Amino acid sequence: MATFVLIILLGLAGLYIERKIHPWRKCPSCGGSKKNAFSGDSRWGDCKRCGNDGKVRRWFA
Repeated sequence: MATFVLIILLGLAGLYIERKIHPWRKCPSCGGSKKNAFSGDSRWGDCKRCGNDGKVRRWFA
């Protein structure tokens, strides 16, 4: 049981460190292109989810 708890704590510590180093990820709506995913050739709208930034903050970051 102690080994299981140690593994869980090491995993959480690794997740914490990884999120502190890389807190941003590509926007899932636009894929980092900063444009609306449903825009056509005649209209190129800005992505509303990322605010035209191309990246969003990860969970627990």
